[in-house]
Amino acid sequence: MGERLIGFLGNIPLQTETEGNDMVCSYLIILAVILIALYLGLFIYNKVVIGKKQKQHPCKYCGHMVNAISQCCNVPVEEKFMSGKCSKCGKETKTICASCKRDLY
Repeated sequence: MGERLIGFLGNIPLQTETEGNDMVCSYLIILAVILIALYLGLFIYNKVVIGKKQKQHPCKYCGHMVNAISQCCNVPVEEKFMSGKCSKCGKETKTICASCKRDLY
């Protein structure tokens, strides 16, 4: 079995000559650059565009999908994990339900 595998691998047409153009390497580099640019574009889009939209959360008290507001000024918050930053005064604050004014988490 090992001899057949070596024979099969020896018959695969690989570009081993150094005097010709390195087209396979060029295509791989171009593909890698395109994939990295696509990844960075999607990452920036997620941070800038999607990150600015208000997210709705299920309120465990009133049972509706509601916007999160700050406990201190009752304005929308810039959300982080389990807390938020008030968009009016800039302080760290708890997020509360916009309709029943109780804690979301």
